[in-house]
Amino acid sequence: MKAFVVATEDRPGELARIGEAMGTAGVNITALAGLTGEGAGLIGFLVSDEAGARGALRAAEIEAKEVEVIRIALADYSDALAKATRKLATAGVNIELALSTGISHGKGGVVLAVSDPRRARTLLGDLVVDA
Repeated sequence: MKAFVVATEDRPGELARIGEAMGTAGVNITALAGLTGEGAGLIGFLVSDEAGARGALRAAEIEAKEVEVIRIALADYSDALAKATRKLATAGVNIELALSTGISHGKGGVVLAVSDPRRARTLLGDLVVDA
């Protein structure tokens, strides 16, 4: 699974431009995170159709980096995220992007782009819900 990351200027309409490109192509954005600072922005997102998103971004002349991600399910308790991410940190695996996909059946869905996806899958074991 891939996430798309777009570097933007910090100005009105940048997220709308991405949303319009996806909407025109019929691609649903399923998770989203973004931030701005010092005149720049970063928008990371998952989509329902990766190939469709690639084409839509290309057609709209929007440059995006693709990053491999893993999806994990965390129990709904206060330190579940801390325990999972501490395992990664202790092993030297860097988290480059984190997206929340909501809570379902008492578990929080989190998608992580990490520096070493194979190692992260091994470290997190049963928490990983898709490969």
